[in-house]
Amino acid sequence: MKNAKKDIYSRINDKVIEGLKTQGLNWFKPWKTGASNMPFNYVKKTFYKGLNVFLLNAIMVENSYSHNQWLTYKQCKAKGGQVRKGQKSTEVVFWKIGYFDVKTKKYVKDASKVNLSEQYEGKDRYKKTFTLRHFNVFNVAQCDDIEPIKTESDDTEIVHEPNDYADEIVSNYFDSQKSLKLTHVESKAYYHRGLDVVNMPKVETFVDSDSYYKTLFHEMAHSTGHQSRLKRSTLLEVNKWGDTTYAKEELVAEISSMYMVGIVGLNPNDTTTNSQAYIQGWCKHLADKPKECVSAMGQATKVVDFILG
Repeated sequence: MKNAKKDIYSRINDKVIEGLKTQGLNWFKPWKTGASNMPFNYVKKTFYKGLNVFLLNAIMVENSYSHNQWLTYKQCKAKGGQVRKGQKSTEVVFWKIGYFDVKTKKYVKDASKVNLSEQYEGKDRYKKTFTLRHFNVFNVAQCDDIEPIKTESDDTEIVHEPNDYADEIVSNYFDSQKSLKLTHVESKAYYHRGLDVVNMPKVETFVDSDSYYKTLFHEMAHSTGHQSRLKRSTLLEVNKWGDTTYAKEELVAEISSMYMVGIVGLNPNDTTTNSQAYIQGWCKHLADKPKECVSAMGQATKVVDFILG
């Protein structure tokens, strides 16, 4: 087993280093995907486009919203709902198309009267104009008395196929750590150091069960840094989200998760490429990336050995 682990460590280390050289990848969590899960306006039933897709998807992932459905404050009120007090809106932008009449030197108020084939002094009479507009929208999860619209993907059953080896590792680890608890009460995956709790979204919210295990291993890796276990400084000394120490801890957890995936033999849809992107995303916070990555690999081997007992 030790030689097998070393081989997996070596192969994954090579992939991690390769990932550091790759540009333009974006990290995403393995939530449900599909055309019907693209962001769309709850009232108009139209999909958002362009930059708004990235903006709304990022907010959806960050807050673990279950439905990618959005509406303005006024739209919410018109539907009999109410945005909950204290909820933060998300800005969406779009280009409003208009027309300028070269002949009258005025902007056209009624676009239906524009004849694009009409000429004036040998040139097109009407010039198309673009004006940037923006609206603030809220996810349906931020609103009371607004029921999400049922989409086709909601009827698609995702079958959870348990992995006996993974389940045994998880069970043995939590049983051996008396104060550590595993819960599924929130839709976010996280480890709470103060409460010594690992929380996971329910398995059916992931694209497949292997992606669930991979994310669980990531959060379990964080828990090993607790003062009663490995006392890892990158976990214990974090001052705020996104600082250098936090970035180092995220590297340790993700690389540990990659090791565990290799050892258990999982094939999550959250692929190695996405892990490389995730790791690279945190490496941008580090001054000496290769050195810090090698250090994280060393810490990750200790994490895996501790989890496996």
